[in-house]
Amino acid sequence: MTQADELYDHAPCGLATMTEDGRIVRVNATFAAWTGLAVDRLAGTRLTDLLEPGARIFYETRFLPVLHLQGEVREVALSLRTAHDAALPVLVNAVVDRTGPAPLVHVAVFDSSRRQDYERQLLTARREAEASEARTRVLQNATTAFGDSETVELLAQALAESAREALGATAAAVFLDGHEPRLVGGTVPLDAALLPGGLPADPLPADGISSWSVRDELAHPDAATALRAARLDSMLATPLAYGGASLGTLACYFSRPPELDEHAVELLGSLCRQAAQTVARLRLQAQLAAIALHDPLTGLANRVLLRSHITASVASAIERGEPLALIFVDLDDFKSVNDELDHTAGDTVLKLIAARLVSAVRGDDLVCRYGGDEFIVVCQNTDHQRAAAIAERIRVAIKQPLHDHGWQRTVTASVGVTVHTAGPSRLLSGPELLRVADRAMYRSKDRGKDQVSVIAL
Repeated sequence: MTQADELYDHAPCGLATMTEDGRIVRVNATFAAWTGLAVDRLAGTRLTDLLEPGARIFYETRFLPVLHLQGEVREVALSLRTAHDAALPVLVNAVVDRTGPAPLVHVAVFDSSRRQDYERQLLTARREAEASEARTRVLQNATTAFGDSETVELLAQALAESAREALGATAAAVFLDGHEPRLVGGTVPLDAALLPGGLPADPLPADGISSWSVRDELAHPDAATALRAARLDSMLATPLAYGGASLGTLACYFSRPPELDEHAVELLGSLCRQAAQTVARLRLQAQLAAIALHDPLTGLANRVLLRSHITASVASAIERGEPLALIFVDLDDFKSVNDELDHTAGDTVLKLIAARLVSAVRGDDLVCRYGGDEFIVVCQNTDHQRAAAIAERIRVAIKQPLHDHGWQRTVTASVGVTVHTAGPSRLLSGPELLRVADRAMYRSKDRGKDQVSVIAL
């Protein structure tokens, strides 16, 4: 055996020589070992008989035509049937040799199984990287949207959109807890008659995800019926929790079964945690704003809120040509309550009076604690007659006996009313209206207290 034959026979790749019509003339030991057939048995065998069915079709329809047309092919992927009747992915190079009396085709076959594994690993890594990048983008966009949300409603809408994008859901909705869950963001694609509220009545776990599908006919017939009617496959819900308390629920609706791997679950949890923190922050801000604009003892509006409300009410009255009424209420001899009882009882009296004021006026009227025992009521679109009637209701309500633990007391009030209708010759500002209402109140004091006086402008 010559050195060339030695190299041919023991080459690390499969080598074969065949006639132009594809019959094998010679193969090396490597090629024979892959097929599990002896070298001499392979002689005369067609190469197509050693290929997997799919590779055979490609070989006959693409490989051979290109080989005959161009005289060579390079790195064509085929699949060789091995000794264990398994498929071995190979890359094939072939060239036509026309130097002899009859054309021959020299073929080099390379095992590409490791390359395929490597490519699969690369593809998997690329997909994981793309998925990770997508999750990161969703979180970044959500963080920005949550931070820009100035109201709970805007926050809920941002969460619904982020969750829908993250999970590939058909729709998403956010419910906040109260006496009963209420929809504050997103959409519910279910018929409210079939599933009122858009969520099953089943209690949600403190953490984790609950899911329902059209296949839950026995366990959850209402949910399955509603989903089927909406041409949806399934829905899931997860709580929004902060500080151990439930703030609401995120629900997602799918037209096909969702792919919830560990990364999707983790992403959903991150979105809900961020959203819950933002809801808590917005609620705290609202509470602080309410404290800044309301009297801590009675809960009524304070002077800060009163000033802005009067300014807006005056502007609205001028624009619409409507009358605006201010009612000034001053409790008579309130100092005696503190002197004869104590300041704790005095605070109780103020809170009871505040509640009576709110009950005596209309829902759109603003009641303010103006000073220690002074109150202001702003009544929009209220003429002289209606303002006087409201003031009289206030006077009568205050005069009813008050009682608490161990004491009973009757308190009266002097009430002053001013009613202003804007005109071309007379436009009063908020402070001017307050001064006139104060003057009307003192007129009631001078007349013996427990009275209503009206000054019309």
